[in-house]
Amino acid sequence: MPMGLGYISSVLKENGIEVYLWDGTFDSEEYLLSLVNAIGFSVICFSALSPDYEYVKDLSIRLRDHTDAFFVIGGYHATFCAEEVYNSGLFQVVIKGEAEYVLLEYIKGLGSDIAPVGILQGRLADINDLPWPDHDIFKRHFTKQLNWELDIHERTGVFLTSRGCPFKCTYCSAEAMSKLHKGNFTRYRDIDDLLNEIYFVVTKYQLDNIWFTDETFTVSKKHILKFCDQYKQRVGIPFSIETRPDTVNYEVLEALKHAGCTTIRMGIESGVDRIRNGIYNRNISRETILRAFLMAKEIGLKTSSFNICGTPTETIEDIRATIDLNVECRVDQAKMTLLSVFPGTKMWDWVIEHGYQIRDKYPENYYIDSNISHETLTIPQLIKLRHELKEKIK
Repeated sequence: MPMGLGYISSVLKENGIEVYLWDGTFDSEEYLLSLVNAIGFSVICFSALSPDYEYVKDLSIRLRDHTDAFFVIGGYHATFCAEEVYNSGLFQVVIKGEAEYVLLEYIKGLGSDIAPVGILQGRLADINDLPWPDHDIFKRHFTKQLNWELDIHERTGVFLTSRGCPFKCTYCSAEAMSKLHKGNFTRYRDIDDLLNEIYFVVTKYQLDNIWFTDETFTVSKKHILKFCDQYKQRVGIPFSIETRPDTVNYEVLEALKHAGCTTIRMGIESGVDRIRNGIYNRNISRETILRAFLMAKEIGLKTSSFNICGTPTETIEDIRATIDLNVECRVDQAKMTLLSVFPGTKMWDWVIEHGYQIRDKYPENYYIDSNISHETLTIPQLIKLRHELKEKIK
């Protein structure tokens, strides 16, 4: 669930603006057209990752025949390809970066001489000044199975304890996003307010489980230990997290387990230092990875790993080294995607600088496709190696 949309919705609603969400997970385009025709929106907002952008363009064209609403677009593709998106002529406004404040100002300015048109720079939000995200717009997602590691079907809510990752992995756009904004990009929720939000939502929707989708949950040891100390008493239901192996130690993992954490997901990415640190800029040693996963297992946490294959210069032997490291880490589940590159990432620049081809069409599924060429490995070979990892982790 894209919690950024939840925050935008709550900010607009707090200011008296009526908000509707069309959710392509559940809703048909026919339903969207019926909404547009029935309600007569003043503004229609779109959000797109790079793989979604062509669909969003086509959707905006189909909608234009039914409405005179202003079209606003944000999200990662609009942020890092703002000129391309604006020059398409489909959107009156393109928002780069965090959109809560700028979108509110734009909507309030409609009908006056101050409503801007063009590319607008977002501003870092004070996440402790924002209202709680609008969980109600995502309530249909609560019954989706998210806890695949434990193979349990539960009512699961999604929350954030922080916003903004301080690390500089080359396949991620976090560093580029941080450079767009002034101020401290990595921000932490007030623990008391966060737990009030969680308790309210858990009670209202009778949730069984929580998935914290912070990019790196355990960046601040002080923040997490304080959170764990209070969570068990004030909320108490099981939860899972995502983080990095170099941001956990025995104290943190033990506190997470005691608070109710059941699963910890961490990136291995590659079992080869040359790729993991030299190309991906992870700056994590093999020993640190191994120690983090084995400590988590010792404490009683389920573990899940993230891995990438198909990186330029990578060999079959390199990918099998990644598989071997997963086995040595005794992970309960391992996910491996084929590398694709996206605007706003240093990996995009690296691929271009080293003469590799980037396909125009982004993959629809990162597990079976890639948008870059590889000098020796084919897509079927990479898929076969991904299945090899899956078989080894059974």
